[in-house]
Amino acid sequence: MNTFLCILKADIRRFWSMCWKFYMVFYIYCIFQAVSYFSNVYRCIKNSRISSISLGDSLLYVFRGAKEFSPGMQIDIPLFEILIVLYITFIITYYITADQKAVGKNILVISGSASGWWLSKYITMLLAVIIYMAGIFAANTIVGLINITGTEAVRIFLQTKLELDFNMPLVIILCFVCLVTMTGISLLLAYISNAVFGFVVNLFFFIVSICSMKWFFFYNYFMTIRIPHVYNRWPYGLCLMLAINILLVAAGIIYSKKKDFI
Repeated sequence: MNTFLCILKADIRRFWSMCWKFYMVFYIYCIFQAVSYFSNVYRCIKNSRISSISLGDSLLYVFRGAKEFSPGMQIDIPLFEILIVLYITFIITYYITADQKAVGKNILVISGSASGWWLSKYITMLLAVIIYMAGIFAANTIVGLINITGTEAVRIFLQTKLELDFNMPLVIILCFVCLVTMTGISLLLAYISNAVFGFVVNLFFFIVSICSMKWFFFYNYFMTIRIPHVYNRWPYGLCLMLAINILLVAAGIIYSKKKDFI
């Protein structure tokens, strides 16, 4: 256990030292996106087009996704959501690819625990996604409070005006688990094969989910505009995503035990 904790601590330190600059770029982008959204909202409030807005509404906008697809209509491509997925995928695959060729490989050989090395990478990935999501929340919270403070528009965080059968904490949890699943798939593919495969697989399933709103296409849980279609079956979707993550961890452990790293 002490060896594993040492590997994990070293992993987290190396990850942040290598990837903090990518996070800063993304945070700046999130701030600009939030400024654009809340500026438009504030103008609508001033013009009496809407009466109020909550910080929860801004998060729904961030993860809004694509509209329902019907044959014969143009496919709605959610560029911002795809960017969110591909950028965290890039950060994670960049790290594990670089780490397999540098200090990380030396630590793996010295520790003598390939399985522990993989588990450490997976836990680091979870923390990376948490920090990533926290940056999105922070940008929307700070910009939202600056733009709409002083009006009756400010309501509690994670509250929303939309009259839909869901609650914001559940939506955020499902978005988070979905993003972890997407990133975990890329992490495993980068580990056992090539980072490019992770991008291709994620894009493929994202497009398939855009075209079909079945509950088992778990990418739909990253598109809040589809709440009425898939969120009524969220327990099945959540169990599916958790099962996929368990399989990812198990596949990484099995591969680690069979691979010759020397």
